[in-house]
Amino acid sequence: MNIRRCSNPLNIKGIEEWMSQFFTDPFTSLLDEETFRIDLFETNQEYIIEAQVGEDVCIEHVMVCTNQERVIINLSLEESESKIREIRLPICIHNKKISANLTNGILEIIISKTHLKTEEKIIIHQE
Repeated sequence: MNIRRCSNPLNIKGIEEWMSQFFTDPFTSLLDEETFRIDLFETNQEYIIEAQVGEDVCIEHVMVCTNQERVIINLSLEESESKIREIRLPICIHNKKISANLTNGILEIIISKTHLKTEEKIIIHQE
């Protein structure tokens, strides 16, 4: 996927182009079927990633980590089976506050645009 990087989070045109490109990329829908489906949302204050990981997945099987502008979701389903999905965002998120919740098979990752992180590890809460 050829993504245009946008270092200014207030550059709306760049973010709109990136979101359009993300949703029209044919590899995105293939990854949705091969691993698990993800949806991206944006508000004024945060980016939200929703991953449909399945109702049988518990927080012990989920790991979320970041690397510069990427979010990596790793599901360890069985001893030999794991599914990994990498989401590239239009901004660098290594110093942003990130939280995660797992509810009814949906992993919701919230990335703050304004608040800086206070913890190194992303803790996933289950509701």
